[in-house]
Amino acid sequence: QDVSGWSCAAMNDLAIGYLCCLLSCICFGSNYIPVKRIDVRDGWFFTLWLTVGIFLVGFVQWLAFGLYKFEPFAMLGGLIWATGNLFVPLIIQRCGLGVGQLVWGCTNMLIGWATGTFGLFGKNVDTVSKPAMNYFGVALSIFSLFLFAGMEQPKSEDTEVQAREPGISLNASEGNASPENPSPENPALLESPYGEPSTETRTEARRFFLGFVIALLAGVLFGSNFDPPTYLQQQGQADVANGLPPRHSPHAMDYVISHFTGILLSTMCYFAVALAVKRDQYLGREIILPAIGSGIFWGIAQVAWFKANGALSYVVSFPIIVGVPGVIASLWGVVLFGENRGKRNGTLLGLIILVQSVAVLLIALSKG
Repeated sequence: QDVSGWSCAAMNDLAIGYLCCLLSCICFGSNYIPVKRIDVRDGWFFTLWLTVGIFLVGFVQWLAFGLYKFEPFAMLGGLIWATGNLFVPLIIQRCGLGVGQLVWGCTNMLIGWATGTFGLFGKNVDTVSKPAMNYFGVALSIFSLFLFAGMEQPKSEDTEVQAREPGISLNASEGNASPENPSPENPALLESPYGEPSTETRTEARRFFLGFVIALLAGVLFGSNFDPPTYLQQQGQADVANGLPPRHSPHAMDYVISHFTGILLSTMCYFAVALAVKRDQYLGREIILPAIGSGIFWGIAQVAWFKANGALSYVVSFPIIVGVPGVIASLWGVVLFGENRGKRNGTLLGLIILVQSVAVLLIALSKG
């Protein structure tokens, strides 16, 4: 009877974990719909109010879960995420949206997955019953991110780019035809009359390399943002296993408010510095409510990710939650905004959905 009860509880926990993955993917894939048609300028003011929305979700969750203990160390996870988010506009300006998303998305997924698989950064090793199946599922999920990079982006007169990825806020101008960011449409900036790389080309190559390196760093930060609260959670679980009073909560959901407070306070500090450096920051009131709405979506997604990590482990939740929201965002783009049209984009999107479906199935089955 005890074994049967334990099996039933384990199955229920797995079901909840996968439902949380689904909720997280939907919310991450939808969280920028409220601001899709709004010009957020350089993104600083938008990001500030986005994090206010995130904190509101965390505060409601804290009330709903009984005012659990606040853990200052877990705020470090929020600082890590906010710092990675800070780099996104710079990455877009240096190496473009497609490459930037690909680099930080792959790095984010791999860091989170590897942290659980190999026990990095003090994380306990996560075990799965079918490791080879898990590896192949992760590889397919990464492959789908490469397919996203091949989708053609619509060109607009103002070259304003708006794009979204799970756990990321960005809105930066690529400046496709400016001297600072030359493009194939302006070939005079790319090579000298003698067929040798011009000064502009070498400068652009250095800018691209810098953006690429920063994108790698951002991906590492995004993939590590759960580690501080997970470290405390593991200590609590070890204490309970040894029959001791837990120093920290053994439950993943008891670190949400600390994590979200870290996000808000870090972003407020970064915004204050940006305001001191550039006093003419755009502070448009029309941004506030849509940004809060986006933050609420993001916060719900992150809360669900906390639960999925606890129920399924990093090696299952990270590949699913990092990989799938891009598909959902692309589908919203087709349905609501007429994006991703054309035979090439339609074919690629269909292939991405197929690859991601197989990847998610393999990763889920690998858990056992």
